[in-house]
Amino acid sequence: MEEIRSFIAIEIPQPLKVKMEDLLKKLRRTEADVKWVRPASIHLTLKFLGSVPEEMLKKIALAISPVVASGEPFALHVQGLGCFPSSRNPRVIWLGINQGAEQVSSLQRAIEKQTAELSFPPETRPFTPHLTIGRVRSPKSKNFLMQEIEANKDVEIGAFQAKEVFLIKSELNPSGAIYTKLHAFPMRESQPKQMGF
Repeated sequence: MEEIRSFIAIEIPQPLKVKMEDLLKKLRRTEADVKWVRPASIHLTLKFLGSVPEEMLKKIALAISPVVASGEPFALHVQGLGCFPSSRNPRVIWLGINQGAEQVSSLQRAIEKQTAELSFPPETRPFTPHLTIGRVRSPKSKNFLMQEIEANKDVEIGAFQAKEVFLIKSELNPSGAIYTKLHAFPMRESQPKQMGF
């Protein structure tokens, strides 16, 4: 049976990806040895599943669908630039999630719980909502990179409504991963409030 490398994530809208590209142009000028993520490939990952048999993906979809559908859409605000684990030893360059971090963390915990019941090991590190935009490969030009990160630490990318979650297939190839959406899980639409007279 075919195994499919997959993950669960929230999609980032195109206007925000355009702003990310502008930021990446500045960061690339530092000539640091970083594998930058193409904005088209940036997602807010909630759960990385790894290689999963095709049959199991159907079970995952059935388990996750009611969890996502029980929550209402919420605003996510992408702002701030930093790195993990520290500025002295940067390995991952990220964009922060400002508004909406609490809601997305709650959604991630619910998805983690459902996938754990299907024998997917829970993530050991605490979940910190962020968007990975680069992975540092060596210390080359690290000082220039850190100066540029510091200069853009409060960068404003923008806000959007998170209304659905996707199960995404990831195919690795030399020019970068190719992502295909396998399932969309819509959130519950807020009921219009009745006007009282």
